[in-house]
Amino acid sequence: MKKATNSYKREHGLTIEQLNAIDLLIVGKTDKEVAAITGVNRVTVTKWRNYDIYFQAELNQRRKEVWNVSVDKMRALVPKAMEKLEKEIEGPNGWKVSMEIIKISGINGEYIKDTGKDSSDKILNDLAQKRATEEMYGSINNYTKQQILIDFQKQLDET
Repeated sequence: MKKATNSYKREHGLTIEQLNAIDLLIVGKTDKEVAAITGVNRVTVTKWRNYDIYFQAELNQRRKEVWNVSVDKMRALVPKAMEKLEKEIEGPNGWKVSMEIIKISGINGEYIKDTGKDSSDKILNDLAQKRATEEMYGSINNYTKQQILIDFQKQLDET
């Protein structure tokens, strides 16, 4: 029988089931698969992902870690790739390689279309818009945050 989360208390941090669920989600398991392996209901896993901000934060942190490892591996291949490209430029299809390098670098204009605003009015409008947005959303106080947490906890408890 699947375990309910009605007795779950936040003061103790994430549960073992939640930590295991994060590990499984990171490797690409579905909510249904995660639920079956961890012994909780699929709806519980979905609620953790959608409403539990602590679960979401840990999941996102772990995803960043995995992504960063992958990016580091890609970066490590760049010197080898550059050496290979340099050799290929001298070969019979060097012109194709050269054209691809130009495209990737953005010299062909694809990536340099937006070089910034060309009018002081546009720049001023952007700055004013940014400041207005910061003022509007910057006024979230601790009471508002607490209300959001209470609402999320209610949704979690409705299992």
